[in-house]
Amino acid sequence: MIQLITNIKSRLSMRPILVLAILMVNGLLFNVSAQSYEEARNLALNGNRAKARQLCKAILAQGFNSDVALLLGRTYAWDGKYDSTRIVLNEVLANNPESMEALDAYADVEYWSENYTKSIEYCDLALKKDPKNEDFLFKKAKILHSSEKYEEAVASLEELIRINHSNAEALKKLQEYRLDVMKNRIKLNYTIDQFDKSFNRDPWQVVALSYGRKTKLGSVIARVNMAKRFGDTGLQYEMDAYPKISENNYGYLNYGFSQSSVFPDHRFGAELFHSFPKAFEGSLGMRTLFFGSSDVTIYTGSVGKYISNYWISLRSYVTPGTTGTSVSGQLQMRRYFSDPENYIGLRLGYGVSPDDNQNLVNSDSSSRLKLNTRSIRLELNHIINHLWIINPAAAWGSEELTSGNFSGYYTFDISITRLF
Repeated sequence: MIQLITNIKSRLSMRPILVLAILMVNGLLFNVSAQSYEEARNLALNGNRAKARQLCKAILAQGFNSDVALLLGRTYAWDGKYDSTRIVLNEVLANNPESMEALDAYADVEYWSENYTKSIEYCDLALKKDPKNEDFLFKKAKILHSSEKYEEAVASLEELIRINHSNAEALKKLQEYRLDVMKNRIKLNYTIDQFDKSFNRDPWQVVALSYGRKTKLGSVIARVNMAKRFGDTGLQYEMDAYPKISENNYGYLNYGFSQSSVFPDHRFGAELFHSFPKAFEGSLGMRTLFFGSSDVTIYTGSVGKYISNYWISLRSYVTPGTTGTSVSGQLQMRRYFSDPENYIGLRLGYGVSPDDNQNLVNSDSSSRLKLNTRSIRLELNHIINHLWIINPAAAWGSEELTSGNFSGYYTFDISITRLF
């Protein structure tokens, strides 16, 4: 009897030690698993996905871990092995039906597989759990747009912006997607340039009428410009195109011609735009202008970024020539409000822009591209009833007539656009 009591006491005294030992082993295994997960994650992000999968499977052999399983599923998806991804994600959802990460991964897999309807279903499941989740609202908008459900894509982005007015990516995408909803627009623009007396010029006037349409290949704009300058009146016919190349790339093409000395005889333009991560955009392109028997080619590039409700961009023009190379540039800033069509803008310019018809008049205009000029422009863009856009603007500029001697001009313009 005494021996039995002694054995029981011995076992009871050993229990805390056993519990402590078990906890220490579990803690050690947890630390090893955590370190192994980080190693697997780094391998996957550095492109060594096969080795990352081996490590994930080794960790999962010790017991199910949602984070590790999600990483395993992602590596399959990145390699295009979507069926394997679905098997892993089904297991994650079976163990954790509330996993937003699994729903996010599933939405991506179905989107990449072009199963848009299924992808939207996973976004909706996530939004039922968290209706104000900005990531899923943005993802859903992109999927809807890819499936050509443009009105629903715009509605999803508008909901996101109501939640967060400072979401730069959403503002940028809403600008693009709205054009798909309103496929047509007619725009009438009037511009007048008033010069200082030292210029000894009558006011210049330009009236432009354009029609634009959004197609599956991108936007196309046809425009007629009528200008009165130096007592002469002339017409110019232009065509702009913005072909969509891929999700993050689009182009710009321009051609114009005129039989009047008020405009260049011909003009060509081409540019490639690319959207970078973190709301950056960059472009490279060129413009060629023909003035009678002479011509000039200008190279241009731009970089821009959305910062909260602001769009800031810098564009430069480089014009090579026999007498040297001239450089001009523009800094543009816009402050957007509740709608991407509602903003105020400021543009600072140095030198002459080949995209500004005001400075391209006749056969002497190629030399004007190298003038030392400065300008500042303020504008307001406002949409009314989602159908009409009004855009008044005012600018002041100065040109260097002789070394150190500047004379100024004032520009006022207004445009009215009808969307339909």
